[in-house]
Order: sequence, then C-alpha cells, then structure tokens
Amino acid sequence: MPYYTKKANKKRLDSSTQCTFLPIKLKNCFSKDTMQDTKPLYNSRIIKVYLDYLEKYYPDVDRESLLQASGMTLYEVEDHAHWFNQDQVDRFQEAMINQTGNEHIARDAGRFAASTEGIGIMKQYMLGLMKLSTMYLMMGRLIKIMNRAVEVKVRKLGPRKVEIIATPEPGINEKPYQCQNRMGMFESAAKLFTKELAHIEHPECYHKGGKYCRYIISWDTTPFARWRIIRNYALILTCMVTVALLFLDSIELWPEILAGSAILNLLLFFVSDRLENKSLKKSLEMQGDAAKEHMEEMNSRYNNALLVQEIGQATSTILNPRSLIRAVGGIMEKRLDFDRGAIWLASKDRTRLVYQFGYGYEHEHEFLLRKTHFHLDNPHSKGPFVASFREQKPVLLNDIHENGDKVSERSLFLARELNVRSLVCVPIVYEKESLGLLTVDNLHSRRPLTQTDVSLLIGVASQTAMSLVNARSFQKMQDSEKKYRELVESANRIILRLDTKGHINFLNEFAQKFFGFEEREVKGKSVAGTVLLEGETVEKEVRTLLERIQAHPEKRFTRETRSKRKSGKEAWIVWTFRPIYNSDGVIYEILCIGNDITDLKEVEKERRELELRLQRAHKMEAIGTLAGGVAHDLNNILAGLVSYPELLLMQIPEDSKLRKPIETIQKSGEKAASIVQDLLTLARRGVAVTEVLNLNDIISDYLKSPEFENLQENHPAVTVRTDLETDLQNIMGSPVHISKTVMNLISNAAEAMPDGGSVMVSTKNRYVDSPMKRYAHVDEGEYAVLTVSDTGIGIPEKDLDRIFEPFYTKKVMGRSGTGLGMAVVWGTVKDHNGYIDVQSTEGQGTTFTLYFPITRRQAAGKGREVSQEDYQGKGETVLVVDDIQEQR
Repeated sequence: MPYYTKKANKKRLDSSTQCTFLPIKLKNCFSKDTMQDTKPLYNSRIIKVYLDYLEKYYPDVDRESLLQASGMTLYEVEDHAHWFNQDQVDRFQEAMINQTGNEHIARDAGRFAASTEGIGIMKQYMLGLMKLSTMYLMMGRLIKIMNRAVEVKVRKLGPRKVEIIATPEPGINEKPYQCQNRMGMFESAAKLFTKELAHIEHPECYHKGGKYCRYIISWDTTPFARWRIIRNYALILTCMVTVALLFLDSIELWPEILAGSAILNLLLFFVSDRLENKSLKKSLEMQGDAAKEHMEEMNSRYNNALLVQEIGQATSTILNPRSLIRAVGGIMEKRLDFDRGAIWLASKDRTRLVYQFGYGYEHEHEFLLRKTHFHLDNPHSKGPFVASFREQKPVLLNDIHENGDKVSERSLFLARELNVRSLVCVPIVYEKESLGLLTVDNLHSRRPLTQTDVSLLIGVASQTAMSLVNARSFQKMQDSEKKYRELVESANRIILRLDTKGHINFLNEFAQKFFGFEEREVKGKSVAGTVLLEGETVEKEVRTLLERIQAHPEKRFTRETRSKRKSGKEAWIVWTFRPIYNSDGVIYEILCIGNDITDLKEVEKERRELELRLQRAHKMEAIGTLAGGVAHDLNNILAGLVSYPELLLMQIPEDSKLRKPIETIQKSGEKAASIVQDLLTLARRGVAVTEVLNLNDIISDYLKSPEFENLQENHPAVTVRTDLETDLQNIMGSPVHISKTVMNLISNAAEAMPDGGSVMVSTKNRYVDSPMKRYAHVDEGEYAVLTVSDTGIGIPEKDLDRIFEPFYTKKVMGRSGTGLGMAVVWGTVKDHNGYIDVQSTEGQGTTFTLYFPITRRQAAGKGREVSQEDYQGKGETVLVVDDIQEQR
C-alpha cells in the first residue's frame, strides 16, 4: 500500500527520520556531472520493483512513457544482468513522481520489495538465513547484489536491534529518494519474518550534511516465537500449580485442575508448532522457488558456455561458408533458449538480404522464408531486418505489432504469416561491414526477450562474422590457388616451389611428367637426390641463393643444373629463381621455373666434341704429315743406328770396353724407332684389318713376350697379377693394336710405381642396362671389359682431362715416355667402338677400364706353324731395293 495511506506508519516518521523532497524541485537535484555519469550502478531488479509496484497501485500510469523518459527499455528491465546509471534512475524517479503525485513513492516501493517477484534472489538470501538478525547483518552483501553506488556496514546493537551505515562511493551523486528507498527496504525486510514492519530511526543523513546515512533498526518477535514463550511460561505455571496442589486437602479438585492445565498446554503447543511449521513451510517453498530459478540460470549459463565452445570449435575447423552457416545454426538450435532462429546473408552484390539457414520453422514457413528477399538497395525500406543491417545495431521488439510505425507493411505481413510477436535481430558485422543477420523469436514458450539475449547473440554474431570472413577468404584463396594451379599445371615449363632448406613443396604436372615422379613421392624431400643429382652442397647453395636474393630482391637469378629423372636419365635444366614472401615480408619459399636444355646441351656437347675431333684431326694430320715426311728418312737413319751396332757387337769380344757404348747407341736407336712407330700409328688412325679375338689371349701373349720380360727387368719391384674371366666373350679388332694397348697400359702402370707395387690385369663380361656417365659416356650394351689397376702415385685431378693428348706427359726427368702411349690407347679404343674410363686417387693408384663391344662370332683356327727351315729357304734369292746404299 502506498506510503501516504498508512497513518500508523506516518506517526513513526518524525522530523529526524524524513528525507523530504518535492517533485517540482527534483530537477534541481541533478547536476551536469550526474547527467554525464554513465557508469552502470543499479541493477534492473530495482526498476522492476518500481514497475510492479506501479502496476498494482497505479495501473493507469503509462510505463512505456516512464521508460522512454529515462532512456530505458522494457527488455533491459526484464534482463536481470543489466545495470542502469545514475542519470537513468534519476529521470525515472522524476517521471514517476510527476505522473503519480506521490512524494514518498521511493519508500513505498522499498516496502513493496518484500512481496515482489522481481527481487527473488534477495528473498532467497533472506529466507535461507532463517534468522532476522542474521539477515540484517548480511545486508551489506545483499545490497551489493543490486547497488554498486554505496558501501554498507552493519553492526549488531542487541538481540533485535542493528545499526546500518550506508556511505555513497566516491564520485557518486546519490539522491535523497534513494535513502528513502533503502529505509523502505529495511522496514519491509522484517515483515518477511514478523509480519510487521521494522522500527527505523535515522539520526544522521548524508543528504542533510552528514558523513553517511545511519539507520537504527529494531523489530518485534515473530508470532510463533511469542506463542512459544507463552507456551513455555504456561508449562512452568502448570508445574508450579501441580506442586501447590500437593499441599491442598481438596483432592477432588485435582483432576479438574490437572486436566485443564494439560488441555491448556496442549493447545499452546499446538498453536505454536502450527505457526512455526507454517512459517517454515512458507520459507521452504520460497527457497525452492529461488533454487529453481538458480538452476535455470545455471543451466542457461552452462548452455551459453557450451555455445561459445562449440561455435569456436566449429569455426576453427570449418572453412566452407555454407557448412559454417549450417554448423552455427545447428549449435544455436541446440544451445540457445529460442523456439526459432535464422541466419541471413547479404548477396554478392549487396542488394538483397537472403535467407540461408533456419530452425524451428514449419515446412511452409521455411519455404516462404526462402522466397523472401529484403531489398538493401531500396532507400525507403524501414523493416527491422534492413534497419539492423544498415545501422549495424541490434533490434529487439517485444511486440512487433505495437511498433507498426517502425515496421514496413511487408515485414508485418511476414510476421503475421510466421506468427511472430517478439523478435531479436542482431547484425553480423566485420570491420564495420555488415555481412548478414541473426534473428530469433519465441513462438511457443512466449518467453520475453531480454538484453541478455541480445548480448549473447551479439557475441555469436561477432564470432560468426570473423569465421565467415575467414571461410570466404579461404575459399577465395582456394579459387585463386585453383586458377594459379591450372595456369601452372598447363604451363609447358618445369615449376617447383622449394622451402628455405631446399625441400620440395610443390611441382607442377609438367615437372611430374618430365622427371617421372608423382608429387606425393617427392613432396617434403630434398631437391638433392630427387630432381637434382645428390650432393652435399645443395643446402649450402640454397642458403647462398637466399642470401643473394635477400641482398638483391630486384634481380633475377639463373643457373644451369644437371638433373636426374626417375628412369636414371640425366637432363640439363636452366632455372630462374624468384622469392616468395609471407605476410611479414620474410622469404619462406623459392619459385623455381626451369627449361629443359638437354637437347641444346647435347648439341653443344656434340659441337664441342666435333671441335675437339677436328682439332685432334688437325693435330693428327700435322703429326701424320710430319711422320709421313720424315719417317722414311728417320727409318733410314735409324736403320744404321740399330743394325750397325748389332753387327759391331757380333765382331768385338765380350770384354771389350766399346761394347757398352755401342749397346747404348743401339738402345737409343730402338727407342727412336719406337717413337717413329707410334707417330705412324697415330697418323694412320683406323683399323684396316680386323678379326675375332679374345682379350685373354692378347694378355697371355703379352705376358710371354720379350717386351714384358724387359719390363720385369727394368721394374723388379713391380708384380703383375691377373684375374681373367674364363668364358670371356670375343671382340672384333686388330691384335696388333690391342696388344700395343695392353703393353702401354701395363708399362704406364709399372712406371707409376717407382718404389714398387702391384698391377692387376682383369677381364670380365658386363651388360650395361642403362647409359653410364663415366670418364666417357658408356652406351647400353654387352661388353668385354679390360681393367688395369695399379697402386702407384695416381694422377692429379687437374691432369685427368689431358692424359690422352699426344705428347702430354708428367713423367719426371730420367723416366721413359714421349707422351704418345696414352694417345695410342685412346685412339685404339675409339677405333674399336669402345669406351674408356679412368678412376684415379693421388697416392693410392689408378684404374683404367676399357669397354669393347662383344661379338658372337668364334675365332678362326690357327694355321700351320712355319718351321725355321722354311724361313731359311732352299737357295732362293731375295732382292733388296733401297735408294740408300747403306741400307742395301
């Protein structure tokens, strides 16, 4: 009941306890600082108490105009998690006084709080404590639940008396009506227990110059407590009467007195227990209601927490926009307390708002939504959907039909078709750009929509916006990558992407076909050993390339490399390198674009070989011309140097001092003759006469020859071992040239071991199934292989390319050698369509491997041996013709 209608309560308010104010003067209480104060201080439950009070005692008051005048909305008041600022509650108080004319409405509303449902949390705490004094002692904590503007301290003064001090927080401009409201609350709190208002004394008031507001509160005992006291006293009195009766002589009165006392005590016990049980039952019922409210709130918070978690998980893993929208909608349906919900997105041209996903709608309703498009390009559109999208603000309509002036006819038609009454629209916004809308409504539960619902949906919309942008960006990146990949795949070039350590991240289809690898076979592997020949310097070269690119990013870097295909064939590729930067401007990949120049290399190689052959031919022609021009004259001169010393040695005694000089002249002539013979061999390149022969026979014949015996005499510390394959295949060739080759190789090997060593001569059959890159290129085929290895001083790497050049020798002074022996070996191998390989390590030795193509033909049988008598003849005459007299 309003404050001014209770005369009994008016008498309690003396001048020391009143905070007087008039509605006309209320505006003067609001300073500019207060009007600018937007700090949330007062829970929406306080305003809910006022509205419930007005609905009961002032039903004609327009609550909507009160809320509009104070800058509040009904859904904010219904939201128990919402808080209002000082300016809003001041304007609300002013509007109430002006409309009701009740100067003490704040205190009346405070008293009314004890029975309103808008403050259920406070009831739970009050009744849960079960003792009024304890409840008052906890008043400081209870007030903080709804009011952040004051600090409250409580002190117990007696069994039924407490002191409460309320001090406004620094910077808070509290008004006198708020003091009155507190007094009403303090009074009504006792009524929950005693059915009577508490007695309030207010000796000091903050609004009258005091440091704080001080309240002295006292209360009467509860009815069941009073009856309990009467019951206890009656019981004691009954005991005393019973004892007194023992001293009376009128025994006939005892039964009536005792029966009456017993009946009286039973009645007292019954009444007190009934009142106490009734109070306890009411308390338990209200506690159950509060507990139910708490459980519902806990379930709501739990579902909200799961909502955030599940949306976070979904948006972090789903990168398809359509799948993302369906996932978010499904989680909203599962976790939010709304009967229906929908997600709308703007079209690509941003002219329409299109339905994407919904739940809770019947089939015909969803069909209608799918056909409905809201026009974003129409400046006259004023529906809540378009307004929320354009203004990027949420819209909450608790009754869409009462807001007809704010809703278009089309929106009202759609609302009627879908049976929509209350509605929440929340824009999906990313970086000030609207992407779409989340909309929810309650069709069946009719639960009022609140600001908490709006806040929760804003969080869902924000997370959805970010994830939607990410999904669209990912899709654009995929589309771009697809176009790029199609362009790259269709390019008729080798395209690779390497990381900074030289590992393959990508190779296009052309590269896969070229190298013979599928992408999965080489992805993540080093470029060395896959598309390039193995080498320890690849990573170092990649690092050097990175340093060069970072130092000169504007330049293009190219390089030729020798690559390897899966089949084993080698290829030459010229690469162009470009850096790929990440978002931080750091190089994280290298784009490699390659062109196959193998054919160009082969042409160039053939050109170089042709040039070399031409140079060699010129050199050999010069040597041949030289040899042809002087060989005859040299032979005539050498004939005398070789033959006459032999005749002289036959005529002088063995112990003659002239024998040694003559033998030296003879050996020098023989060496000169050998040089002339080598010159003639190089000049007459080409094997005119070939026959089927076996390398084993050539080697065996040489090892039995006088030349080999002389070699052993000159190099006694050198041993020659053989390892000849028994079934060695035959070859086609010249026995003279092959024998000369074997002799030169073994002779060179022996001379490469001045301190002695071992020479191994071996033969074997070998099938080359794929071309081999050795000292010389070895083609596929069957070969009889001759190998001569020594343990000598080896050949320096820088000299390997020149050892087969005529007249090139590295032998020191005092050793034999003209530089023609290896040239003769090379020429002989090439004349027999063979190949030669050289492997040498300084200080360890050298190995020559000769590949001769085999033949399936068999060697012809040996003819009849000619006897010495046949050579001597039977008196025939031999005519010798020579222009040099000394030769005849």
